Amino acid sequence: MMRKSMMLIMGLSAALAMSGCSGSSSKPAETKAPVETKASAETKAEGTSAAAAETKGEEKSESGSYEPTKSFQFVVPFEAGGNSDIPARIFAKYMSKYSSQSVEVVNITGAGGRVGAKEVMNAEPDGSTLLMQPVGYPMQYSMGVADFTYEDFDMIGTWCDSSLALVVKADSPYQTMDDLINAAKEKPETIKMGSVTGTLPLFAILEIEKQKDVKFHKVDLSGGSKAPELLGGRVDGYIDGFASVKQYIDGDQFRCLAVINDTDIAGYEQLDTFKELGFTNFDYLKQTFGMWAPKGTSKEAIDYVNNLIKQASEDPECIAEMTALSYDTAYSTVEDYTNLMKDTYAAFEEAAKGITAQ
Repeated sequence: MMRKSMMLIMGLSAALAMSGCSGSSSKPAETKAPVETKASAETKAEGTSAAAAETKGEEKSESGSYEPTKSFQFVVPFEAGGNSDIPARIFAKYMSKYSSQSVEVVNITGAGGRVGAKEVMNAEPDGSTLLMQPVGYPMQYSMGVADFTYEDFDMIGTWCDSSLALVVKADSPYQTMDDLINAAKEKPETIKMGSVTGTLPLFAILEIEKQKDVKFHKVDLSGGSKAPELLGGRVDGYIDGFASVKQYIDGDQFRCLAVINDTDIAGYEQLDTFKELGFTNFDYLKQTFGMWAPKGTSKEAIDYVNNLIKQASEDPECIAEMTALSYDTAYSTVEDYTNLMKDTYAAFEEAAKGITAQ
């Protein structure tokens, strides 16, 4: 048993080191937007501040005395075009709408998102550099792969929510989550449930096993698209982001047995949520995206960006664009977001004990 546990820990650590939630390469790659020089930024600020205030009127962010003098660099630590990048670009567009300076997405990839985090950690804390925080960071820290936490940055707020979903084939004998659980109890470790080692879906499977007292035959789907594995019968079901399985649900190829959230997805209110299915203490499994800044960023700058998030998250056009892709805008105060991060890190630390104990 000891040897089996040690082998599993080593395997999970290796997988986390090589992969991220968006399939990023381990080789650092950087795609940067043009950055203005300090002199040109100051000249531009002098010429545009008055005009921006006049043309944007009430749209301009209310942030006290703070006013940015150069564009914001919103670092997405995964590849362009991925499930993290797309909503970030939409949201950045609407943050720009309420600021005198644009919010430019910058992709800095590598090591499961940790390269981008380190870039922001070492950036000047002048308020212009922002980091997209994925759920992978607390998960990686709990597994001993990431060597930083939210406490090494200044918290700004949440901006986006999405959900994981458990799916089976449309012709599966499992019509409901109860069907799946009952079958798993009757024949332990025979139902093949797919995920990727060391990722949030694996933690979700383990949480289901824990709360429903069942055991699945867990299949690692690393290295390729998951949908063909289910369509081809290699697995009986798998867990992935709802945005990734939505097309198969819409096309009547997959049946969704559970949305891992406590709220409905717009347009899919008929699907059962984890809360409706009786699950508890699963907040850490929600795909909530936040925003961090380098440690030492001024309170005025933090409040300014937090207010941009608030305005963008309440913008009807932003909400419509995000909802169309099965994402939700989300706003939280700095204090609430800090508490969320504290609770999330603690929950992953506890959940990771279940992995190492197997």
